[in-house]
Amino acid sequence: MHRYALPRALCAAAVLTLAVPVATRADVAPTPSPTPLTEIVRVTTSDRSPEALGAAARTTYVVTQAQMLAHGYRNVADAIADLPGVSLHRYGPGAALASVGIRGSTSEQVLVLIDGAPAAGAQVDSVDLASIQTSGVQRIEVVEGGGSTLYGSGSVGGVINIITTPLKTTVVDAREGSFGQRDLRVQTPNVSFARSVGTDDFPLPGGAPLANADYSITAGRISLARTIGGIAAGFSAGVTDRHQGDNGGDAFFSPTTRQDDVTRDAHLTLAHAAGNATTTLQLDGTSLALALTCDTPVDAACINSYLTPPTPYAELVTEGRLDASLRRTIDDAAGSTIAGIDLARGVARVDDGTDPLEIHPFDQSAAYVQRRWSLHGGNVLYAGLRGERDNDAGAFSPSLGGIARLSQHVVVRANLATAFRAPTADDLYYPFFSNPNLVPEKTRVGDITIDDDAILGGVALGWFSTSGTNLIADDSNFVPQNIGHASLAGLTLTAATRPFHDFTSSLEVTNLYRAQDLDSDTRINGRGPVFGANLELAYGGRGIVDDAAIDVRSEGARSSVDLSAPAFDQAVAYSRIDAFVRLRLGPRALLTLRGFNLGNERYAEIANGYPMPGRSYALELSTR
Repeated sequence: MHRYALPRALCAAAVLTLAVPVATRADVAPTPSPTPLTEIVRVTTSDRSPEALGAAARTTYVVTQAQMLAHGYRNVADAIADLPGVSLHRYGPGAALASVGIRGSTSEQVLVLIDGAPAAGAQVDSVDLASIQTSGVQRIEVVEGGGSTLYGSGSVGGVINIITTPLKTTVVDAREGSFGQRDLRVQTPNVSFARSVGTDDFPLPGGAPLANADYSITAGRISLARTIGGIAAGFSAGVTDRHQGDNGGDAFFSPTTRQDDVTRDAHLTLAHAAGNATTTLQLDGTSLALALTCDTPVDAACINSYLTPPTPYAELVTEGRLDASLRRTIDDAAGSTIAGIDLARGVARVDDGTDPLEIHPFDQSAAYVQRRWSLHGGNVLYAGLRGERDNDAGAFSPSLGGIARLSQHVVVRANLATAFRAPTADDLYYPFFSNPNLVPEKTRVGDITIDDDAILGGVALGWFSTSGTNLIADDSNFVPQNIGHASLAGLTLTAATRPFHDFTSSLEVTNLYRAQDLDSDTRINGRGPVFGANLELAYGGRGIVDDAAIDVRSEGARSSVDLSAPAFDQAVAYSRIDAFVRLRLGPRALLTLRGFNLGNERYAEIANGYPMPGRSYALELSTR
């Protein structure tokens, strides 16, 4: 959903989700997942070229297809919800809408990629991870910290890369759940299909029925890989069609507001390896069309109810984008070098139902280079620089970092970079909720992580920081403004045990102890919870019980302000317990029982807004 449709209608609430992922980090022992580490031994996002996961200097987490299937993650938001440093805002019927922040960043500061190219909707602030289905996704790589040197504007907090290379198996899942939720997904090596529907059939606090809260998502994808002569070719394309009610929850009930959106993407990659060099050409195209409608004559909560005479409301936001990337990677005895150029052109269109159609073209061009040195004893040093022109804004983004191996078991990873974000078409031009005077954000991002794989099954302690000028944040009227000086900092802790009689456990903790507007000496709202922790106990069975897990998620308040009457994006503290058990019915048949929010704690990020549905269950039949 477009972010300004929410405050304008006063009809949505942001709710944190607790789908608990089991991810593998570059330097932590395998987590409580039956997935072997060899499946994810190489990643492509950290340095924009294939490398061993353990060799990545930047903090990198990976969620594999096997983990998505085991935990029942229906969409990308589910899959990454509880990675350290990741904060999700859930809202809408069935929590079918989600935006993401990493290390205190906003969703606009996180770059979402599909097969290495920007996902549709970035210029109109409509990249919704809850709409991107995991069906057909091989793995998700999340690189935390500034990525502007390799990826450019919008990667201040990090990069999420959704990789859809051809799968190895055919899987069919059918799920029936509480509150009218049903899911069907079919995955073959080259083609996937997903369908999710729900009615949110539960009452609001006080017993009132929750009307106009249905949703449906249909998604399909094709992925192909071929070798033609000396060229490795890859192609993927997908489409997602979503329809849902937007009733506004309890306080501003709208019986007629509806949202309909369609996203499309297509990617062609051609790679040629000769000697120690690989040249890669990638061509991408994406589109988004989002419509928001309501019937003013019969709906007092409709967005344009102030018009005289009252008329039905119809808003249409579209975005079309073409990307081209050419890069060359050279390996030598001393390390490797990657250099390339990125080009993008597109158009964002806004028809808000009351004003004339607005058309805003955008373009981006950039060149970058990064050198990585392999030093004695497994130590690594890298340095990079990017020059980018984004519409009328330009920036240089240097980066520096590396890996220091202090002993056989202790490793230190450190990164320092300058990142930036140019204002989007949405920031600059959206009627009533934009600011044409915005200037680009300029930030310094850094982190340092100490890992010891000899303690338990692996322990990592990290510190991260973001500071800079002109950070873009919404004011109390949801109009974006530049903050003169801001500082964010936090700590992360991850720990895992070694398997004991097929049982393992893991702990992930994030403390965003500072998110400060230094000019006003106040905490910046919407930058993620102050404290979040996730504890998981898992069992990887070998008999009738194929595997099982119980996850406990606790989260502190999002803001230091008084939460007796929560405002937008300010959640009260809560805890949530999820669990599942998979039973093997045959060589390729599984029956899974899933329970969500077993403690039955309800909460809403807007007072009287969308509530959590409470305790719920799902029964799933699948093939493997």
